[in-house]
Parts: sequence; C-alpha cells; structure tokens
Amino acid sequence: MDGSSVLLSALCGKGTPSMTDRTDSNVLEQRLSSIVDALEAENVAADENELWFEPKLGGGLQIRLGREPHARCYDRSANFAISYGGHPATEPMSPAFRDALQRIKAIDDSPIDGAASAFPSAARAVADRFAPAPPVATAAVPLARPKVTGLRSVVVVGGGTAGYFAALALKREFRDLDVTLIESSKIPIIGVGEATTTLMPPFLHLQLGLDIVELYREVRPTWKMGIKFDWGQPGDYYFNYPFGNGNPVEARAHDGHINNQSLCSLMMSADRAPIVIGDDGAPISLLEYMPYAYHLENKSFVAHLEKCAQAAGIRHIDAEIKTVVPTADRESVDRLILDDGRELRADLYVDASGFRALMIEKALGSSFISYASSLFCDTAVVAEVPQRGPIQPYTTAQTMDAGWCWRIPVEGEDHRGYVFSSAHLSVDQARDEMRSKNPGMGDAWTVRFRSGRHEEFWKGNTVAVGNAYGFVEPLESTALHMVIMEMRVLLRCLHTAADGQWDRSFANRSVGLHWDYLRWFLAMHYRFNRKSDSEFWRTCRETVDVSGIEPMLERFRREGPVKEGGISPHAIPDPVFN
Repeated sequence: MDGSSVLLSALCGKGTPSMTDRTDSNVLEQRLSSIVDALEAENVAADENELWFEPKLGGGLQIRLGREPHARCYDRSANFAISYGGHPATEPMSPAFRDALQRIKAIDDSPIDGAASAFPSAARAVADRFAPAPPVATAAVPLARPKVTGLRSVVVVGGGTAGYFAALALKREFRDLDVTLIESSKIPIIGVGEATTTLMPPFLHLQLGLDIVELYREVRPTWKMGIKFDWGQPGDYYFNYPFGNGNPVEARAHDGHINNQSLCSLMMSADRAPIVIGDDGAPISLLEYMPYAYHLENKSFVAHLEKCAQAAGIRHIDAEIKTVVPTADRESVDRLILDDGRELRADLYVDASGFRALMIEKALGSSFISYASSLFCDTAVVAEVPQRGPIQPYTTAQTMDAGWCWRIPVEGEDHRGYVFSSAHLSVDQARDEMRSKNPGMGDAWTVRFRSGRHEEFWKGNTVAVGNAYGFVEPLESTALHMVIMEMRVLLRCLHTAADGQWDRSFANRSVGLHWDYLRWFLAMHYRFNRKSDSEFWRTCRETVDVSGIEPMLERFRREGPVKEGGISPHAIPDPVFN
C-alpha cells in the first residue's frame, strides 16, 4: 500500500472493521511497525522528495520525506479538518457545516489495515460540541437572520479589501441591513500582492459565502503553507514557519534544524503543493485536511469582491468624501458630504479609508498610538519580478541591509517589497539594493507608512478597520488577518447588543490587545536577529523595545520552549531522544 492509498483509506474509511479493543498497545505497536517497515522498504526506491503517510498510534499521521529516515512529524489532522472543513462561523448549522461535521465524525475510527485509527477520537468530541444535535435527514431550514436593535443602515467609506470585507460581512450577517460602500475611482488602491493566513479560506468561503470555484477562476490564488525566513544568520541558512501544529524540538533533536517538524514544513522545503497523485494517476487534494492560506493578486481580488458585493445587494457609490461632519461633541459622525453635493447619514459608519483615517482620526480625533520604538521601518519599495521556476507554496521574508524583503508568488510573477528604515537608507539606495538581488525587476513604487494603531477601534457610531485603524509591516502577513479579526469582534458586539447598546469598551480593548500583541511579536524578529553586518541590525539588537513581553521572555530564559498558557509539552526532554 503506497502513501496515497494509506491516506485515502484513512480519509474515506476503507479497510477492515474498526478495532474497538485498544488495550494492548504492544500488539498495536507491532502491527503498526509492520506497516512502517513495508513503507520504508518501498521508500528506498522512491524519489527523494516523495511524501509518505503512515498511521501513528494515538492519532495523527506520521510523514516521511524520501530517503530521510528521521524526517518525521505528527500533524493533528483531525483538528485541521475541523478548522478548515467547517469551523462554525455565522451559520453553525448550515447544510455545508453540518455535512463537514458528519465527515469529521465518519473518519474518526477509520481503520488502516486493522491497525489503530488514523485520527484521534477528540475529533468526534469537538464535532459534537459544535453540533450536539443528531443530523437531520431532510434539507436544512435556513436560520432566521438576526437583527440588531437600532441598526438599519451602514455606510462603509473606502473600497479596497478592508472596505469590501466589512460591507460583505455585515450584509451576509444581517440580510435586511442597508449597506452602502463609497469609494472613488480617482484614488488608487495599494496594488501589491496579498499574503494571508489560515483565517482567510474559512472567512471567504464560510463566513462571506464566496464561491470557491469562482474565486479560483477569477482571482487564481496560489497556495500558502507558511513563511520561509531567510532571516539573518550568515551563510546558507533559513527556517520554515509552517501553519499548523508541529514538533520543532523533536525535529531539531533528530536533524539539527526545525524544518522537518510537520507536513506543511516538509512541503515548503520541497517546493511542493498539497496534492498527492493517487494510484490511478488522478490528483488528490490535501487542502481539506491541513491548514493553508492564499496568495492573492490584489487588483483581481478586489474586482472579485466588488462583483460579489453587487450580487449581495450592497449599494456602491463612486465619489469622493468632501467633508465628514461630526456631532457637536465630536463623539460621532453626523453625516457625510460627497464631492457632488449629496449628503449621507447612517446608523453605523465603517472607516476603511486606509492611511488617511478620514473619520476615526481626522473627524473624531482618535489619537494614534505609535509602535515606532519597536518597529523602526517606515517605508517600502514595491515591484514585480519574473517568476523563475515553480510557484513556491510559501511567502518568503529575507533580511536586507536596512530591513527585509518579502516575496509573494502569484500566477505568472512574484511580488517583491523591500521594507526598510528611512533613517538608515534612502529610497534610491533601497531600490538599488533590491534591483541587485532581483534581476529583471520591473518599475518600483514607494509606500510610506507609520506603525501603530488608534486609541479607539469603535468611537460613537464609527468603526475603523484595516489601515484606517492600524498598520504594521507585513512580516507575518497579518494585514487581512487583522481585518478579519476586527470584523469578528464587531459582529460579536452587534449580536450581543442589549436594547441597541453597543459594547464599545469591550471591542476597543479586544482589538487593541490583538494589535499590541502583534507589535511585540514582530519586535522579537528584530531584537533577536543574528544579522550584525549593518548599522540598522546592530541598532535593532540593542534598542528595539520588547517591554510588553518581557515576562514571557524571562520565562523562556528560565524554562526553555513555552506556550502562552504554560510550559510546552516538548520543553521537557523525551527519554527517546536522550
């Protein structure tokens, strides 16, 4: 039985009846060992980059890469199936979600040649927690759409990804809501490639209801399994930061590095997409059973969102905002005056005007909290470069003299951006350095930014999303991730509002803490970097502010690898590896 057959038998439930008596672990280990031995025997003749799957006692899949006997990982596939095959969003009992839950339950005790189950029984427990009622045989009745007292109309100011995400999420959640989006075709959007996180697929296809086939046809996203960091250490050094769970400590004990810690990481190292060729030669997608994200070409993606917004009944106005008129106490927006003289009023305003922050800052005066003491970069030079070789299933972050450079592979080209500190490098110098490392680079353009967030996410009747609320450099691909998080907080507050009283204090605290956590996370990339051959990096190592996570860092110094909620189970050496 080859690797794809093993995987298929696990996912489809093929094989002999499930074993119910698992008390004799020694017997099971012996039976598993025979499967492992058979796979390894075939593996000797296999291509060195071929992936093999085998059952692992206690759940999960053990993966081996080609002829490397120590390239092992234990992916918690059931958790991935739950999260990416139907995590509850706005309609937890929709037909699609119910079907996903039943598929999760069905694979729980699927056998592999009579051996232990390939997926842990926790899958069933989690599925039952989200859908405790038995499945309904007949077609599901759509849930009644909720309404929010005192909320009848919303105006979103600004297009781009953030604006359309907000408009679509609100309209999808509250079907009777009158949603208007205002943007000016005279104001260009920042047309750079978008690297996303694993929040993106379920948000697009479950929460917003975007058709996956249409998205692939019109936007042609590429897959992302994580981020590859070419990050500072001299010589030919990199490390993978894959999505999902892995065992970096065990991988390092085996191989001296962490890049064999999980299936996602193995695929990244091999530049392989999450597709397995089956016995019949047909491709089999693994995307349903492992975490992934998208690389998106911004212009085509926004065009697709605009089309979806029109189909959803969202009113679109092509105009510029001439004046935002606040209330007398400057606590809310009273009305908007457009450049053609029209005036608009709404119960709720969403500021998606980007760095301009027309409503939250300019009209309502929410103060800006700077992250400049932790994040020194304030400028980016962006360009497209020819794609050399296959499309890589990851985003790349590469250190440069005064910052770092991203690589986002989309179909037909790579999008590159040099994020740097203008205090250490001029735009011309940055462009020259970038061009020297990217032969064939096209025309470059410059984006200037400030790192930080506003004091209020929600002030009066106005919510700020995306760059209008806050911005940090895309070192961890968090721009759209944070927009999704902001919309989740907003929708939660709208749902739980009592008598039209919105809990702004909870929203402001929740969103602010998320952004501040991101600040400290990114700051660690600079403070503990090993690159020391330029003034910028030496300054970072000496002065980057990481005070917000100093207790966590001190604990790490004392105890080794830790999780936020306690000591990592891998922090204590396993006797197997001693």
